[in-house]
Amino acid sequence: MKKSQKKNLFFTFFGFLVLTAFFICLPANKIFAANLEVDYPTLITGATVDSNTDLPNYLKYIFDAGVFLGFFSVFLSLIWAGVLYLLSPAMPDALANGRDRVSGAISGLLILATFYLIMTTINPNLAIFKLNKLDPIPAQPDSPAPAGVYFNNSSGCQDNLSAQTTSSLNLGDLKNRINSVNIVQHPGENLYYVAVLYDLINYSGMCQYINPNSGCQEITPFADSASIYQYDQSPNGDGVYFYRKAFFDKDGGWIKIDNSTIKTSKIFIEKLENLSYGDDNNCSVPKEEQDCVFFDDKGICKKRKCPNLAGENITSIKIKGNYFVLLIYFDEQKDQKYGTWSFCQAFPTKDDITKNGPNQIKWENIRNTGQLPNYVAIVPVKQK
Repeated sequence: MKKSQKKNLFFTFFGFLVLTAFFICLPANKIFAANLEVDYPTLITGATVDSNTDLPNYLKYIFDAGVFLGFFSVFLSLIWAGVLYLLSPAMPDALANGRDRVSGAISGLLILATFYLIMTTINPNLAIFKLNKLDPIPAQPDSPAPAGVYFNNSSGCQDNLSAQTTSSLNLGDLKNRINSVNIVQHPGENLYYVAVLYDLINYSGMCQYINPNSGCQEITPFADSASIYQYDQSPNGDGVYFYRKAFFDKDGGWIKIDNSTIKTSKIFIEKLENLSYGDDNNCSVPKEEQDCVFFDDKGICKKRKCPNLAGENITSIKIKGNYFVLLIYFDEQKDQKYGTWSFCQAFPTKDDITKNGPNQIKWENIRNTGQLPNYVAIVPVKQK
């Protein structure tokens, strides 16, 4: 480095240190002993000085101004060096002077940057150049659990087992071990599920309807099979037919629960004695087979009424559409609405290949237990 270059660099840096030291050593009561005689310029950092500025902020202002002037001097020196390079064809000494100025400017920049880094390391509050912290990446929400029915060995639905979306003839390892059930619905995807548990295989026996809107539901372990269906909010089948005679014989009397009734009810559930094969003026049951309500002295029936579906008045069921039908024996003395029901049987059964319903219920479990059904539930499903 040439002598002139060293001299300029020395005086530049020395002047900056003297100026800084002068203001640092100046007593506080000498700085603002009176109102300011001139207005201090506002720095690019937004800092300024007035008569109310305290000593720490004043010194910070001087430090910021000194650093700014130092970097600005380096910038001007590089510009002047560029001018000298342009004039070098006409002025032979200009090229050498320009190179000296570039070297001096770079050296001064390194010294100034080192000084700045040392001072801000000692006191980070002196920093001028600040990078705002990046906003933290928000935590990704947990993916919702897949829609379906979750069986848990423990209470409180804490097992995090996989979702069940189809019926199970035999629960296998879960037999008599289900302590809680949770049904997860996905309304946005139109995925809704319903479930019924049974204490026998093949969807029959003591049963429990799992309320799909109750969240985690505690149950007493008893189940050996489970009906699981995807609920259909917009069913378009024909409905469910009940017949007094086998093989869908209308001559013995019949009644239809049509699709609009099932759709409106969401889940149709009714006491069988409240469902009739017609009324006195329009009964599908032949007159001689209707229930007698009055006998004369000779034992001749004088008045009849159309029978309802209770007792043994259902022999066949035709399921014309995607519906899940459940015949229920509900003991009103001990059973609860969403508790365990004394006996149930689901239709279609596993042996019903056409899934149209039973031709003769007398062969089914629900008619061989001594507990004839007294309720029926019909659920519209996506696939029976």
